Amino acid sequence: MVRPCRPPPSPRPGRSDLLSLLLLTTFALADPPDPVPGGEASAPDAVSETVIVEGNRGEGPDPSAISATVTVIQVDESLPASTDVAEAVDSASGTVVQRLGGLGDWSAVSIRGSSPRQVLVTLDGVPLNPDGATVVNLSELPLRTFSRVEVYRGSAPPALASSAMGGVVNLVTPEGPRPPAVALGVGTLRSARFHLDASPVGVLGPNPVHGFLSADGFSTSGRFRYFDDQRTPYNLGDDRLRVRENNDTHQLSVLGRVRVGGDPLRVTFLDSFLVREEGVPGPISTPTGAVGYGVVRNLAVVQADGSDGAVSWRGRLWGQVREERFDDREGEIGVGRQWTRDTTVAAGTDGHLGWAPGAHVVTGLTAVVRHDRYLSRDRLQDQVEPSRYRWSTTLSASATFRAWEDRLAVQPVLQGVALHSVDADPASGGDAASTAAFTPRVGVLLRPVEGIAVKANVGRYLRPPDFLELFGDRGAFRGQPDLRPEQGWQVDLGARWTLPATHTLSGTVEVTGFQVTSRDLIAYLQNGQQVVIPVNLGSARVRGVEGAVALRALGWLEVQTNLTHTASTNLSTESAYAGNELPRIPLWEMYHRTALTPGERVRVGYTFSFTGANYWDATNWYRSTPRAIHGLFARVSATPALSVELDVLNVTDRIAEVVPRNPLDLSDPARVVQPITDFANYPLPGRTLLVTVRWEPERTP
Repeated sequence: MVRPCRPPPSPRPGRSDLLSLLLLTTFALADPPDPVPGGEASAPDAVSETVIVEGNRGEGPDPSAISATVTVIQVDESLPASTDVAEAVDSASGTVVQRLGGLGDWSAVSIRGSSPRQVLVTLDGVPLNPDGATVVNLSELPLRTFSRVEVYRGSAPPALASSAMGGVVNLVTPEGPRPPAVALGVGTLRSARFHLDASPVGVLGPNPVHGFLSADGFSTSGRFRYFDDQRTPYNLGDDRLRVRENNDTHQLSVLGRVRVGGDPLRVTFLDSFLVREEGVPGPISTPTGAVGYGVVRNLAVVQADGSDGAVSWRGRLWGQVREERFDDREGEIGVGRQWTRDTTVAAGTDGHLGWAPGAHVVTGLTAVVRHDRYLSRDRLQDQVEPSRYRWSTTLSASATFRAWEDRLAVQPVLQGVALHSVDADPASGGDAASTAAFTPRVGVLLRPVEGIAVKANVGRYLRPPDFLELFGDRGAFRGQPDLRPEQGWQVDLGARWTLPATHTLSGTVEVTGFQVTSRDLIAYLQNGQQVVIPVNLGSARVRGVEGAVALRALGWLEVQTNLTHTASTNLSTESAYAGNELPRIPLWEMYHRTALTPGERVRVGYTFSFTGANYWDATNWYRSTPRAIHGLFARVSATPALSVELDVLNVTDRIAEVVPRNPLDLSDPARVVQPITDFANYPLPGRTLLVTVRWEPERTP
């Protein structure tokens, strides 16, 4: 994609965790049930949990039939056309999405108080950030490319072999043939998006062939009004409205997949390509004019899976190349003038074997081996830094024991992880860091009566430090080869009630309590020489309750609401942090959507999201503004296949809030005006309109 030229002398950039690093924050620390509640799963469905997730067959795991706490979000006409992956994930309870501003800007997810690095994001089960090696930018992943999004909070299916402390977001491509679809959208901020996909079918000898091709393009100027208090909250005289500059984004994503065969053997070829260019506008206090970032990524996968009686298996090879370019030759942001090109190459192989030796026992064995290599080029000095690389091995053994007419299921998982990271720089003496950990967990599912499912999970998790944290050496940033992995335990207990379906009402209600305790959390601190270094800070505790309700009434009314209450405590012995709240964990988080379908060709709705105030730093010095965002959408179908939808985001055009001048002193009655911002003082846009025309013949899931 060709990017509009900017006035010299300022080109553009790259680095995956760039935005987190520039802002010196890596210590960032609502689950609606299915839109249409399903019935209780049969015993085979409950047993084939991992086959469903990994093999992309069916409509995903039934939350009432597995012990894991999961939200399954179907990507269909129930979602407004403006919904992206970040908003879909944010609609699940227990999640908080952090954004860098307007449409298409960087966004990442936190689950149950985790940092974004502690959340694993997978595409058809293939990790995009294995071992928390980076923060996945959800805006790089076009939602309509996928048939569903699975959000696992805490424990995930054993076949994913995940040790992620927060959970897993699994994006699943469509299964089976369906008619082609085309969507075109335009909106304010000079925004435009197109999407098309097709699922051709054929035969290759005696074997059926199913194809899937998706292309998605997005472009926006990102120029919106925002409120600037000049970082002087006590002086209202210098407050003013400004226009967000250098916030444009241009992206093209293409995904192709071919599947040959079926039972007992199926072979899958998948390739996902992305190119993206964007401005890095900087926080409110230090806006930029020419800083930029670009990325080119390609993921290739070859997979074979099959079954033979009581045995099922899967084997997979995958490789990913990601090149990131960061350009700040004017030194507008970060730690000085920078112009870099970073390349990360990851290749892995994994296999899963499932065996059901009896009617009430299913066992599984998963093995994963991966090699990562990181290379950085300083284009200002025309130097290539010595490469860094890492070997990773994971072994996981699981079993599911069922009893009491399948009303009781117990799933223990024994998992071990070993990593070896090396800095090949001779100047560092070839620093190496090795990590080995045992991460067991167990889940229990009890269905005492029809419609009631009680779940309990407990497990150990970890995230090793990545290349940047171990060996980084850029400007005023220095890595620490002796960093210890972040580790923690998570436990949850909850219940899910599927209402008896009638002609007028159906739905589900779910409530879950959880606690996460962790130690050796990694934070970026600045020493007396103004050098930023990552350090292990100590321990922390997060407790919370997630509640979700999904109802369908009278055949034309749909209501989805979730609410999460999260209390976090820094258990560090450092006086500056002891007893404080953890950064970026709001006390309250809420999501609501109401949709009305008064006729077959009309759908209107309302969305609401609330994020409570939260601290941006470990010292609890700066507190963000609570925000309540309202949205409206209306869709009219001229024919069963052709529809036009209007989406209005942030209907009330709120870009600032009146808040207490001193939130720590309740006796102070003074109030000040504060801009509505998200991640590290990046403003959010006001009212935004989008119009989408979609041609989508009626299709089966």
